[in-house]
Amino acid sequence: MLHDHFMRLALQEAELAMSENEVPVGAVIVQGERVIASAHNQREQLHDPTAHAEMVAITQAAESLNDWRLEHTTLYVTLEPCPMCAGA
Repeated sequence: MLHDHFMRLALQEAELAMSENEVPVGAVIVQGERVIASAHNQREQLHDPTAHAEMVAITQAAESLNDWRLEHTTLYVTLEPCPMCAGA
């Protein structure tokens, strides 16, 4: 099933975050069956309190689509988003 595949990709991002001494959270955004963004927490690396996996992935997806409206996309994330990320 595709949902399992995309969650595995998000878990791989979380593992990458852990290897970089970040909070181990990963996110993947897909449109249809195509991954348009994948990211992990980068708060420590970027010295940015908003660099949560979801926010980084949303920025990447908007750049990928050249549109801030992420219509017909799905976000896969390894935990329940915080209020900031849920509101984005």
